[in-house]
Amino acid sequence: MLFICREMIAGFRHLFPRGRFRFVLLFLSLIAATISVSELLVLKFFATLILHEGELDSTSLMLAVIGFFIFFIVTRLSQFYQRNYRVKAFARSFRAAKKDRTAKEEKREWVMAFELTKILSLGTQLVAILLFFLFLNPWFALVNTLILLLVLQVVGNLFRKQIAIQVKLAALRGKKRAKPQKQYKARIKAAETGALSSGAGTLFLLGLLLFLNIDGQITAANTLVIFLGVRLQNSVVANTSRSLMRYAKSNSRTADDDDFE
Repeated sequence: MLFICREMIAGFRHLFPRGRFRFVLLFLSLIAATISVSELLVLKFFATLILHEGELDSTSLMLAVIGFFIFFIVTRLSQFYQRNYRVKAFARSFRAAKKDRTAKEEKREWVMAFELTKILSLGTQLVAILLFFLFLNPWFALVNTLILLLVLQVVGNLFRKQIAIQVKLAALRGKKRAKPQKQYKARIKAAETGALSSGAGTLFLLGLLLFLNIDGQITAANTLVIFLGVRLQNSVVANTSRSLMRYAKSNSRTADDDDFE
């Protein structure tokens, strides 16, 4: 996990040397955290409506419905703004750096920038999810944090090895070009192994959640929200693993393909 942090900090400083643009990109990452919190709040409102519909008077029911739609709209608009504005922020930052780069070097930096900021956004989303779990059930949040740290350690080790693998593959370019199958297989296998480790952790957490619910330690509404939150967390970690491996690929060679969203 520490290796991931060091690599992301080094890449961030390299790609965005100007302080003002760093703050802009950090702000965009905070928006990503807002998106996660909003999505979980949407789930909370929805669970309240479904499980306590008969207990709410007409005014409370109306407020709950309005709250549901407001947070849903905020989630979608925040995601739209965050993903679109980062392109403009990249362009401004690269122009401000005033570095002489070839077309291939420039493309490589764009690939790295997309993956790095995506990883940063995913990281802030994980923090937001952890805090939300802490609010709902501290004991579950503690176990979830330990499982998450273990999974991220596995992903970090895969990331470290993938950088070394991609460096070796890049060194072959001047001698004997590696087959495309070998290039893609190495990256995809590492990415999906990280995603698989996240799935294993998720399975354990869902078992724990089921036990706590049966034991009466978590309400039905919070159980539903945490269940969907755990699924969201699994998706975030899996996407982080895939982005890290794409970052390792772009960081070790000139980018010749559009391998980013």
